[in-house]
Amino acid sequence: MASIDGMNWREYEEHVAQLLRRDGCTGVEIHGGRGDRGADITGRTADGRRLVVQCKHWAPYRSVWSGEMQKFVGAKTLHRADVAVYAATCPFSPESPAIAAQAGVTAVHRGLLENWSAGATLEVLR
Repeated sequence: MASIDGMNWREYEEHVAQLLRRDGCTGVEIHGGRGDRGADITGRTADGRRLVVQCKHWAPYRSVWSGEMQKFVGAKTLHRADVAVYAATCPFSPESPAIAAQAGVTAVHRGLLENWSAGATLEVLR
């Protein structure tokens, strides 16, 4: 995680995009920054499902709060995504994973991100 913590937000988005490509996703595009409409990365899973990803490169002592997750649920709808991933370098607040589960968002917290970066595949991408 030290190498990921040392990245800036653009490098982090590229890292996540590379993980998606490694796991068979195609058409992976980075849109992060102003005007991204809540989607830092879009693409398709190996089996053709539409994918949207939100990346948060925050310090490990911060948390993704429920309001942030709720906004991303809206982005999932806006982008008509079949698969939605919220990849954060920090933990999620207690309510955020519940919102994610209810809305069909895969919440990738710091520990899961470390495993994914080390070679594990996210279940939702299989």
